[in-house]
Amino acid sequence: MASVFATFDKNGDGFITKQELKESLKNIRISVTEAEAEEMVAKVDSNGDGLIDFEEFKILCRTMGGAGEGEARASDLEAEEIKIDSGGFGGDELRDAFEVFDRDRDGLITVEELGSVLSSLGLKEGKRMEDCKEMIRKVDADGDGMVNFDEFRTMMRNGGGKLLPVF
Repeated sequence: MASVFATFDKNGDGFITKQELKESLKNIRISVTEAEAEEMVAKVDSNGDGLIDFEEFKILCRTMGGAGEGEARASDLEAEEIKIDSGGFGGDELRDAFEVFDRDRDGLITVEELGSVLSSLGLKEGKRMEDCKEMIRKVDADGDGMVNFDEFRTMMRNGGGKLLPVF
């Protein structure tokens, strides 16, 4: 978990600013507005300093993991030592990004999983299933209504943005 935190903490000062959060999410093809980044920080900023420290970051990761599986998701992140590469995705980083969305680890991103992750990030598109269905339709090459890893990889190599809302 510490290595994931260090990846987000661009200047190494022990805190993640809303700008560092926004940039790090952008590196994994999750675009958020300034207001959304601010809201995400506010959700976990228990001491009110406007920054995310390591303990608050663990809460953010649990929030992204979903209700009832937060501890498992935090452990998964720690065990996998996710490395987010600012120059693009290597195989491990791409798999890790896919697994953020594939919450039940069945190898497919469903409309519900996409909605859940987007909602946990505070994005309004996550609450509108039709928006999530449309995002999936744009990258669903085999027409099964879900995104498998190959479709995800193709989308990310082609610049991303089709599955995720771009602001």
